[in-house]
Amino acid sequence: MSKKDFFKLKIDDQVRLIHEAFEPEIYPVLESHGGGLEILDIEDNKVLMSFYGTCGGCPISGTTLDYVVKVLKEIDERLEIVIVEDGLGEEFY
Repeated sequence: MSKKDFFKLKIDDQVRLIHEAFEPEIYPVLESHGGGLEILDIEDNKVLMSFYGTCGGCPISGTTLDYVVKVLKEIDERLEIVIVEDGLGEEFY
């Protein structure tokens, strides 16, 4: 998929594409540890996400986040992540 294509997709298709990218490795690992990652929204090039369950306070969530960023950048290098916690956002690139 070219870079232009992702941003031309409807939001439902963008979310589906991201879920498909996370399915093989990210989701199973998070679930095996009693947690998960939810895609809340996509605003322009920002993907709003939230960790839940044990992932929310996990000491190695930074490592997980690095891998999530890597997978998103493979979809389109312009994508950024905003982790939303308790109504606040924190950006990661």
